[in-house]
Amino acid sequence: MNTLLITNEFPNPCEPTKGLFNWHLARGLARRSRVEVISPVAWTDEWRASRDVRKRLANDRHSVTEDGIPVHYPRYWFVPKAMRRFYGAFYAASVRSSVKRVLECNRPDFVLSYWAHPDGLIGARVARRAGAASAVIVGGSDVLLLPRDKTRRRCVLKSLEANDAILTVNIHLKSAVEAMGIAAEKVHVWHQGVDTELFHPATDKQQVRRSLGIETDAPTLVWVGRMVHVKGLDVLVAACSALRERNQEFRVHLVGDGPLRASLEAEVASRKLGAHVKFVGSKQHKELGDWYRAADLTLLPSRSEGLPNVLRESLACGTPFVASRVGGIDEIAEGGAGMLVPPERPEQLADAIVRALRERPSDAVLKGKSPSWPESAARLLEIARPLLRDTRAQCHPERSEGSGVVAQGGQILRCAQDDKTLDTALHGS
Repeated sequence: MNTLLITNEFPNPCEPTKGLFNWHLARGLARRSRVEVISPVAWTDEWRASRDVRKRLANDRHSVTEDGIPVHYPRYWFVPKAMRRFYGAFYAASVRSSVKRVLECNRPDFVLSYWAHPDGLIGARVARRAGAASAVIVGGSDVLLLPRDKTRRRCVLKSLEANDAILTVNIHLKSAVEAMGIAAEKVHVWHQGVDTELFHPATDKQQVRRSLGIETDAPTLVWVGRMVHVKGLDVLVAACSALRERNQEFRVHLVGDGPLRASLEAEVASRKLGAHVKFVGSKQHKELGDWYRAADLTLLPSRSEGLPNVLRESLACGTPFVASRVGGIDEIAEGGAGMLVPPERPEQLADAIVRALRERPSDAVLKGKSPSWPESAARLLEIARPLLRDTRAQCHPERSEGSGVVAQGGQILRCAQDDKTLDTALHGS
């Protein structure tokens, strides 16, 4: 089986740690399928990157990972924070040359995308163009927050309807997708994996802390992620102020980076929390396990989530969590593995942190919450195989003018690769 993964959530030279879960998924799929990736890189990310990074990306638009997976990095042109209903058209224009290259060399049987819009919509159109099956993985905000805007809701719904299957990372998201009018039989709950070689409990937590330069007996709290509004870091900083006012000893280590870092650093300074809140910066994925193992608690006060890898990786390392009651987090919080609070409630977040430090769950509760990545990828392919279009059974002796496919006697004879036909297919006209 040839599988094409389309997503802008994937490691690239500008953001080497972006979308690592999709990198792990691609590696897992590559054990059982030939995999190729198209991952557009936002022009804004390129613009902010260093000169060396921009040069490397310019010379490496088509690369191969150390695992032998071809990855294409077209530049993603769009208007920031405006004209969002046209993001599908921007995306289509941006990936056009990469799609053409893939279709000419290794036509996919299965097109998988991550994020409902615009990635999912373009993935469905590429699949239709290739005579392949398509599925989109929804991650959370794409079906929980984006549809609050009527225009974006139409775009998201169009994408969900266009795909043969929708994969949700938890039961909560499955319900949200079905509530949008998508047939239940199209929606599958699929759990992302955890790299069990990287994420496992510590044999000596104090030794791990010393290796990270954590020289304090105060409770160690860790946050891991990208510093963006949806992650609720402003709520966390406010909760830290509340903890200090209660004379609670603690150190919060913020592992990650993002556009809000400068403003968060200013907020921490203005609240005089420098002794309690440490900005660690971005770390390679292989380094995150030690941060989870060093922590007494992992924190995630997000405004929206699906079923976050951060929390599942934390549990795999034997570390419980305190998080917002959003998305499907409650599905892994059972048994005391995590404490949940409403989003946007710093005082309640502080209360839960104090309580969680006092009431640690048993190690048995923390185990067995997630499959490994090979197991997760195998499950995804089990869902995909029934979707694969048997062209001999389904094609009819006709010409499909919208896709450029010529079928006769139940078999595809030709798929034109001319630019006009490709543009028509990508833009859905």
